[in-house]
Amino acid sequence: MAKERPATIDDYIAGCNPAVQPALRELRRTIAQAAPEAAEKISWGMATFSYQGNLVHFSAEKKHIGFHPAPSAIEAFQTELADYHCSKGTVRFPYEEPLPLDLIRRMVRFRVEEQIALAEAKKAGGKSEKVLRPRYPIPDDVAKALQREGLTGQYEARPPYQRNDYIGWITQAKRTQTREKRIRQMLDELRSGDIYMGMAYSAKK
Repeated sequence: MAKERPATIDDYIAGCNPAVQPALRELRRTIAQAAPEAAEKISWGMATFSYQGNLVHFSAEKKHIGFHPAPSAIEAFQTELADYHCSKGTVRFPYEEPLPLDLIRRMVRFRVEEQIALAEAKKAGGKSEKVLRPRYPIPDDVAKALQREGLTGQYEARPPYQRNDYIGWITQAKRTQTREKRIRQMLDELRSGDIYMGMAYSAKK
């Protein structure tokens, strides 16, 4: 008798080896917390979260959990994923190692931001994902600087393209001193509220 295909993520996890189910549930919770706007489904035979299209998938393999956040996220986080086996759109998390939950959380948020940008571009008459500017994940030092200065809200209130431009500009700095100087400029501009990359900026009402 053919094995019945899972209809929900609950079904998917229940059909996996009991030894790996706790890790799968932990991964599911992490994704759900990072993307509360996403819906759950089964797609391509994998546990899937969907937001403006497929967001991320995960699957239980023989020796690892397959996490599938799209090639863009693998590329954006390639430095932090250096210790894991990755392919074009997949990273393998071995069962014998703890899941890097903070990294997963940030990768999911990256994908949410990417999906929002793609939807905005489509609404504005933009073309395909391939012609969009690269999407940059927020680094830990920038996130901590925003929290320290109480400017996280001001940062998140800026349009996605501005947040992306700030992070791309900061991470492309070659020297530590230059990076720190760019972070300070971003903080000063967010604090001011009417400047963006040295230019006058007026938030839409």
